[in-house]
Amino acid sequence: MNNKKIEKFIKELAKHEREKISYQFEDSRNSILVTSGLHLNWIGDFFSNPKIKWEEKEIAVEKIKFTGTNPKINDILLNQCHRSPKEFRKLIKDNPKIKKEFEKYTSFGNEPILVRKDEDNKGYYKVLDGMHRFVGASLSNKPKIKVWLPINEDVELPYCEPHVVYDLMRGYMRHAKDKEGQKELYYALKLLNRTYANVKDLLKGILGEKWVFDKDVQKIIKKVLKK
Repeated sequence: MNNKKIEKFIKELAKHEREKISYQFEDSRNSILVTSGLHLNWIGDFFSNPKIKWEEKEIAVEKIKFTGTNPKINDILLNQCHRSPKEFRKLIKDNPKIKKEFEKYTSFGNEPILVRKDEDNKGYYKVLDGMHRFVGASLSNKPKIKVWLPINEDVELPYCEPHVVYDLMRGYMRHAKDKEGQKELYYALKLLNRTYANVKDLLKGILGEKWVFDKDVQKIIKKVLKK
C-alpha cells in the first residue's frame, strides 16, 4: 500500500471538502453552531435559534459559577473551589503562588462574557463563554461583570446540526440494522425531535425520503413524527 499516495489524496480531498462548505460560514449563527460542535461547547445551543433573545446587564461576580476551561486549572476551579468565585478568592488570598499561576490563564478585557441560568441553583448563572475574562474579574476582585444573558431559552429550543441526526441514521444503516437498532434509532430521534427546534423540519426535508432512501429509516422517521 502506498501510504504517501493516499495521504496526498486525503489532503487534496480535505481541501475540496472545505471549499464546498465555505458558504456554511457566511451566516454568523450557523458558523457558531458548526464551530460549537468542533469545540464541544454549548454556545451553539444558545445562538443558533434567532428566536432566543439576549439581554446585556451587569451581574455580581459571586452569582456566577465557573465552568470548565483548562484541565490544568479545572481541578482547582471546579473541585477544590466548587465553581465558586468566593471560594476561589479566599484560596488565592491564602496562596499567592496559586494566584500567580492563574494569571497565566486569564484575560483582563472588558468585553461582556456569555452566561446562562444555573438550572440547579436559582439566582445563579454559569459561564457559557469568556472564562478567561471571568477568572480575570475574580482575580482582580471586581464586584460585578458585564454579561450577555439569554432571557427566553426556556421557551425557545436550540437548533441541531443536521449531521447529528444523520450520524445516528448512518450508524443504524451500517452497523445496527436489526430490531434492537430500530428501537434505539427511534428513541434517539425522538429525543432530538423533542429537544431541538429544527429536527422535525430536518426529518421532513433534507433527511426525508427524497434524500435518505433507506425504507426502514423512513418508517422510523414517520413513527417519530407521528408521536
